[in-house]
Amino acid sequence: MKSIGIWLARLLSALTLVAGGIVVFAGAAQAATVCGSVAVPPGQVIVSESLTNSCTGGYLTETIQPPSNGLQICENGPVPSPYVITSTYTTNSCGPYQTGRINTAYSGIQICGNSNGSIPSGYVITSESPNSTCAQWYAEVIRVAGNGSQICGNSPIPAGYVITANYQFASCGIYLGANINTASNGMQFCGNSPVPAGYVITANYSIASCGMYLGGRLNTVYNGVTACADSPVPAGYWISANGIQNAACGMYQAEVLRNS
Repeated sequence: MKSIGIWLARLLSALTLVAGGIVVFAGAAQAATVCGSVAVPPGQVIVSESLTNSCTGGYLTETIQPPSNGLQICENGPVPSPYVITSTYTTNSCGPYQTGRINTAYSGIQICGNSNGSIPSGYVITSESPNSTCAQWYAEVIRVAGNGSQICGNSPIPAGYVITANYQFASCGIYLGANINTASNGMQFCGNSPVPAGYVITANYSIASCGMYLGGRLNTVYNGVTACADSPVPAGYWISANGIQNAACGMYQAEVLRNS
């Protein structure tokens, strides 16, 4: 009985499942074939694609598998976090699309600019410049964000951080440089910054360090706070009064926010 059970397990692991344009191959490679009309499942990458008789309607046949460090992928597919594209080039494996190599992100890694959408949470771009490793894309260095980090203007801003200065910075190529700091009650910030959850804008005014952008003040939200009309309304709060003239808000009117 034991030998029959082992045989059945091996047989089942070798079976191919064909359904809805997806052909799944079980086994150590964990690879599957899908038609280009099917969305790539979360946590998978495209490693090759070509025109075959298996996929109709002009769609390419794609081979997908879980990502791994150093894996070669087709760049028209998703790049799951915490992976980033570290080189871009042309092969015959990806049909009309460029090929790339992915690696796990770490502080100080150089990535290609077409990987910006997959920069892991908590990382920022600290420099960029042309580099043949990335073909037509800029090469960028990303690092884990910290209080006072110097970043490039096209960088994502991690949750809880705000921009406190903008300036010309040679390391950022065509983009401005900026400083970010963790938000705190009553701090100054620059107007090109996101407003973190739980904060509101309570004043707008010019700040020299913000360059071309208007500056202002942030405060933590509370019931009955007077915020400027350019402020986001935090979740759970609503505007109970508006159209209020308030010199602190500069060109904007003020409004009262409540949660009860």
